[in-house]
Amino acid sequence: MPSSEKDDGKKAVSNIHGQSRLPMMPTAGAAPVWLLRLHSVYRYSSAAAFLFVAATLVVYGWTVYSQELWSQAYRTLQSLQRNERQLTTTNATLTSKMAEEAEQAAAGLVSPSPGGTIFLPPTSNRPNSLSSTTVPNTETQIQPKSPMGY
Repeated sequence: MPSSEKDDGKKAVSNIHGQSRLPMMPTAGAAPVWLLRLHSVYRYSSAAAFLFVAATLVVYGWTVYSQELWSQAYRTLQSLQRNERQLTTTNATLTSKMAEEAEQAAAGLVSPSPGGTIFLPPTSNRPNSLSSTTVPNTETQIQPKSPMGY
């Protein structure tokens, strides 16, 4: 790209036809303070925007993940409640069926009476070595005091 000199010392970029489009800044002068501060604000705000976007994506991902976990747990809860209802219904049906069968005379069941009670003889008083070690002695244990109050 050819360039041409202007009277004030600034160079202007010219196109093929010799017309200048953009004036160029002289290289000898320093950038103004406001421009440097604007550049630093741009740099820090870009970093802050990146951090805010990253934090937003993390929070969004956590929200979606936690909702998915909650949905799975809720589906499991509904399945368990359905199974519980089915088991309760089945248990009630079986109990009712057993009661109906017990009422029939062909079942051979007899109502309990004191005359049909079976008594077993007491076991010997010989202490068993296993039971004495597993049963703690209540006399030697110190009973904790009840709380005085709140």
